Amino acid sequence: MSGHAPLLRIDTATVLRRYWHLERALTLTCGGWIPAVARLKTKSALAEIAWHSSLTGNELRERVFELRYPERTLEREPDAALIELFEISVNAPDANALLRGLAEQYLPALRSSYESYLALSDPIADGPTYRFMQLAVSEKRFHEDRLAGAASTESPTDRGERWLDEIADRLKELGGVTVDAPRATGDREDPGVPFRLAEQPARDDRYFQCSFYWPDNFDPSFPYGEGPRLQLRTAISHLNEVWAVETAGAILHGLGPALGWDYIVDAARWCYDESRHMRMGALRLQRWGFDTAELPLGSFIYEACAGESIVYRLGMLAFFETRNIGKKAQRAETFGTLGDASSQRDMEFDWADEAIHAGYGRRWLREAVVAEGHTGDWTEVLNRCDELVAERVAAASESEKAELRTQAERLIVKAARALTGDGGEAI
Repeated sequence: MSGHAPLLRIDTATVLRRYWHLERALTLTCGGWIPAVARLKTKSALAEIAWHSSLTGNELRERVFELRYPERTLEREPDAALIELFEISVNAPDANALLRGLAEQYLPALRSSYESYLALSDPIADGPTYRFMQLAVSEKRFHEDRLAGAASTESPTDRGERWLDEIADRLKELGGVTVDAPRATGDREDPGVPFRLAEQPARDDRYFQCSFYWPDNFDPSFPYGEGPRLQLRTAISHLNEVWAVETAGAILHGLGPALGWDYIVDAARWCYDESRHMRMGALRLQRWGFDTAELPLGSFIYEACAGESIVYRLGMLAFFETRNIGKKAQRAETFGTLGDASSQRDMEFDWADEAIHAGYGRRWLREAVVAEGHTGDWTEVLNRCDELVAERVAAASESEKAELRTQAERLIVKAARALTGDGGEAI
């Protein structure tokens, strides 16, 4: 490093443009894999990495435009081989390989390069870059450790091990991620498996396995209830926004290349927000003394889109974002009167998030319909989403309905014992 000249303006823009492509690739990869990993913490970690990468990428992109004004191109050359190596991260053969590849190769390589960049750049001349890149370094170090632990929950395979070795060899052959242009390499085949979105989401087997997570999913007469029953039902609903995390990840990856960078930034935020809602429910239920094994973790809304165009997954998320938003402010107020500050706070923030998401849905569903070449308009997509859910509900067996009713009644009885009116905490 000591022999490297200080980075000048155009040099800086060239390096930051390279970094933007790499952050974009990681954002899309993390989104696409969320449905295929089992643990909720892992889904949440990938959602947060996607969001952080999109934020860093957005800062990089804007900084490149500032430094190269009035030029606004983000060409891939001479970095195409390195960019491709990051883009094929999505083709990991299995979840264990994906998580280890991110934790051991992709994130450390980018973080190390950011650290080198900071050492070469001038904190006064390039102060705006300094601010966000220092944050990016700390975020990536945190995620490296986080994913290393998450990988141990997914089973490794021989093919995954070979893929990891190949990715490491290729990165080394390119000279890693540096402030200098990557080394030239010959064409090499992708060592992975062509990515396919998981149509059936992976589920954490420590939870109560089911497609429907509460009887009112298929029986509208089953009441939300009041008091502890309402507190329980709302927390269960938040936990089961796992389907929304998975759907947001799927549409981030599936529609990002067609709809462009602004969409990627919005979709990554959408995905991260849904992961926060999922965690809200999980934490409240944990604090109230419920065991994971007794908590229903469903998937019927995600399942309803199996085999359909990715546009219907966007439509499904947009449809359900607006369906219940009007009730959330009222429920937050109700929780306040019950003295349940945790549920009140979570619902208030949920309401604010979903007001933002409704705007995402209105904008991007219209654009996706055009980009994907649908003959109908966006309202027809929403109508079809309603039909898909109805079809999935109609396919529910009497045995799974009865099993879930029994489990729900057990939880309602336990909630009546566990929850009080003085804050909603466990006795």
